[in-house]
Amino acid sequence: MFKKNRTAAMAESTIRLRNYMMENPDLPQEDVMEALKIGKEASLYSLLSGLGDDPEMCINGEFLLRQGGKRLTKDEVEEFLTNSLPQGKDGPKLAERLLYLYWCLHKAIPYGGLTFKAIQEIYIKLYMDSGNYIPKVAALKRMIYRDMEELEKSGIAIDRSETGRKKYRLTEDYLPSLTAESAAAVYASMLLYRNTLLDEATLGAKEEIEKSFFNGFPERSKVLKERIYVLGDTLANPQEFGNLIGKLIGAVGECFRIKITYINNDGEESERLLEPLGLVSKRNVWYLIAHKVGSSENRTFRVDQILHLNVRDSEKFVYPKDFSLTEHIGCSWGVFYNDEVEIVKLKFSPQVAYRVKNLHYHPSQRIAEECADGSVILEFEVCGLVEMQSWILQWGPQVEVLGPIKLREEIRETARSILKKYRAKRKKQLK
Repeated sequence: MFKKNRTAAMAESTIRLRNYMMENPDLPQEDVMEALKIGKEASLYSLLSGLGDDPEMCINGEFLLRQGGKRLTKDEVEEFLTNSLPQGKDGPKLAERLLYLYWCLHKAIPYGGLTFKAIQEIYIKLYMDSGNYIPKVAALKRMIYRDMEELEKSGIAIDRSETGRKKYRLTEDYLPSLTAESAAAVYASMLLYRNTLLDEATLGAKEEIEKSFFNGFPERSKVLKERIYVLGDTLANPQEFGNLIGKLIGAVGECFRIKITYINNDGEESERLLEPLGLVSKRNVWYLIAHKVGSSENRTFRVDQILHLNVRDSEKFVYPKDFSLTEHIGCSWGVFYNDEVEIVKLKFSPQVAYRVKNLHYHPSQRIAEECADGSVILEFEVCGLVEMQSWILQWGPQVEVLGPIKLREEIRETARSILKKYRAKRKKQLK
């Protein structure tokens, strides 16, 4: 084990201060100092100066602690440090630079680190904020490399091996700061993915939460699994899909082309070379919206009908500037946008009126009328009425289609077909 120097200790103190203030916002300054055993106001303000650019800690220039009955501001901290801590004419001191560099690299862990250009901009800002001259580019580069070496001497390892992205990152695992209640809520939400496409993809995250947040209390995760039960459509064999959804998310985020083997509803298999534009989830069913290479059309694919997926990470595509996933889905009731937008009027019985008024089924939904008998008429401005029909039918006699006439007729014909089937079966039974 290495012996922590002053810089490493300051970095730990800053993180400890941040975590405490996030969990206990707007405490008086003296209470924070007492809880964290910070003896001097100057020490507290030095740590706060490293959090001045953290948008969660310093909101609109105000820190999450109070002094004199109001929130302490960034300007007050900087004024105190300017008056109390003399600045050297050579710019920020080594300890200040290292603390700031460590903190910026730490914040960038979930994003894969920082480019060298981003680090340069951080140093330039640090010099500008201190009111000193900005070194020339060559001198600044040498300083950054020396400072990273100093951090590494302190036992803070920096990974510089990502040749593709050329980012510098701390080689430490990233776990967000969560309270026990938040960790339990996140863990419970992952249980919703049992036997869905996200089951395998979230398995590692569930295990990490069990190890980190339930450390010492292994029975908590066991109890949650036993006492939270989720009903809904699931896959018969989710393990067959492995990390399919994780690979698709990566391809969408990085603009990698993909080649898939797809089976349609008729059982026909085909290969497609696609540029993935987005993912849509509807009632635990995931759909891929993708541009078919060599054509002008965008297509929709059910992810659980993808038999094989090959991510071509050497083939990047340019994401179309004029494409918006929200606009593509637009007024669609589900995920298919294959007919004209129409006004749909549905009258729900008094027995279900309260429920439908308090649930939002579509962005365009509005209450057109609340009837004297307790029923309610809802209006939707939608397309994709084929998908909407199955949703309407699930309400049975509790809903009536008022318009458009074509949809009303289709629902009536479906009801007649169902009735005909049951009548035929009943006649056979009576013979």
